[in-house]
Amino acid sequence: MRINFQGCVGRRMTFVGIFWKYGTFSNRIGTGRTILLRSVQDINGHTFADHVWINYTVGFDAVGEFERGDMVQFEATVSEYVKGYMGGKIEGRLKRPLQVDYRLKYPRKVKLLQNNLTLSVHSQAPRPIEMKV
Repeated sequence: MRINFQGCVGRRMTFVGIFWKYGTFSNRIGTGRTILLRSVQDINGHTFADHVWINYTVGFDAVGEFERGDMVQFEATVSEYVKGYMGGKIEGRLKRPLQVDYRLKYPRKVKLLQNNLTLSVHSQAPRPIEMKV
């Protein structure tokens, strides 16, 4: 669970993360593309999540294809959702109980800050970005 997002539900914030890989999802409506970002921080350097999957929106598409290690900045709205097994089987409920988790929705204003950082899976999070005013 990403408890650092807890006090930010409903707020639109600017985040920085390291692109890791592309993914896909499918649901009743159709299929779509997602991206995995690691070491997700706000622009002040506070870590919010070790990783987050978000929808690959037009904003990401406008920047172009990403490579593992690219540092990406974007704005998104923090929201909460319930995850876990919601079916009728008791075994499923015991294995994956319902719990509240947090996600980033509606990513916009996407910028590529740095190309292809050389990071290992267990490396430290990137340093805070100094914003020029």
